[in-house]
Parts: sequence; C-alpha cells; structure tokens
Amino acid sequence: MANVFTYGSLMYPEVWERVVRGKYRSSRGTIHGFRRLGVRDEEYPALVIDKTAAPIEGRVYFDVTADDVALLDAFETTQYARVSVAVTIDQKPIVADAYLFLDIEKVSDRDWDPALFEREGLPKFLATYVARYART
Repeated sequence: MANVFTYGSLMYPEVWERVVRGKYRSSRGTIHGFRRLGVRDEEYPALVIDKTAAPIEGRVYFDVTADDVALLDAFETTQYARVSVAVTIDQKPIVADAYLFLDIEKVSDRDWDPALFEREGLPKFLATYVARYART
C-alpha cells in the first residue's frame, strides 16, 4: 500500500472517486521543491522540479492499494512518472507517491490555479479526460 499526494484534478472527490475503487482516508499536505504549472491546451496541471518554488498544497490519500495505484498510473498515462516525495502534514513528514510530468514541451510558464479549475475546468475535465481515462 502507498500514500499518494495529489496536487491537481485528483484532489477533487469528483475525479478521485471515478478513478479508484477503494475508500481512503485523506488529509491536506504540502510538498517543497516542485512547481505546479498549467499544461498547454489542457485543464490539468504538471508537477515539475523547482527547488526555489513556493510550497504546493495538495491532498494525501493514505494506504492506497496496489490495484488502485495501477488505476492511478493508467489515469495519469505515460505523460507522468510516479515518484516518491516528502509531504508535510501538520508539521510531520511522511513519504508519498506523486506524479511528475514528463513532457516538458507541453508545460506552460503559468502556475495552475486550483480555484479557476474548480470554477471552470472541472466540468470540462470530467466530461473529457475523466470520461476517456477513468475506470467508469
């Protein structure tokens, strides 16, 4: 089983619950040394290494089964690699998996905006990407 740090669309129950089968405890968490950028012409973000970037807040899901991690891998496609990251939860460090974006040519120079995604991108994302790549 693995902890999984989510920083983009998977932070939202509407997406997470369409990808995995299990029910998981979760908590807010923060990572350092990365930047969350937009992906050109897409609703979802890219996580890229940037040692000088501000901390990123996201959601950690605990003790995710290997079967659900495999579903997450498929959902993230080959554009992402699952890597281990240090996450801080209530000032305590834990290790979790996160998805690092690999196709740097597609990354924009603008930070991804979670509030904008909630308002405008989530419905489109659910109707397109999630409909194409999620298990249901």
